[in-house]
Parts: sequence; structure tokens; C-alpha cells
Amino acid sequence: RYTGVAGAAFRQEQHRRTVPPGQEETVTMTVTYAEYQPHVGDQDALKLTVAGAVQETGQVLAKELRVRLHTPELTLTVRG
Repeated sequence: RYTGVAGAAFRQEQHRRTVPPGQEETVTMTVTYAEYQPHVGDQDALKLTVAGAVQETGQVLAKELRVRLHTPELTLTVRG
């Protein structure tokens, strides 16, 4: 929420990948408006988090992305 209080998680996925050193891999997750709309209000944001672990060392890596949601601007033109 815009107040800093997190809402309940509405979706979670787990993907297991082995990525060789020096390589990268992309995992795509599509979240539709119909899916997140019931969970958001005015001035809210989506927080996306991804985490991974290095098998050999147990080191955990995490990245977070916050996406601000904006209501589209509406422009009206009156004629005549």
C-alpha cells in the first residue's frame, strides 16, 4: 500500500534453473490486470521479488522490483 504496509501475496511461482558461470537466463512471468486488480487500491504498487541460491556455497541472492500503478489519464474534448 502507499502507506508502506504490504498487502497479501496474490501469486507465487517457483522455477528451478541451473545457470552455468558467466551465463544468464530469462524467466518470464505475465501478470494480467484481471489477476491483480482485486488486490490493489489507489496509489498502490506491485512488488516483484526473485531469489536464487548458489548450490556450491549456499549463498542466497535476491532482487526486488517495485512497479508503481497509475490510473490512465483521460482527456475529453467537447465539440459543438
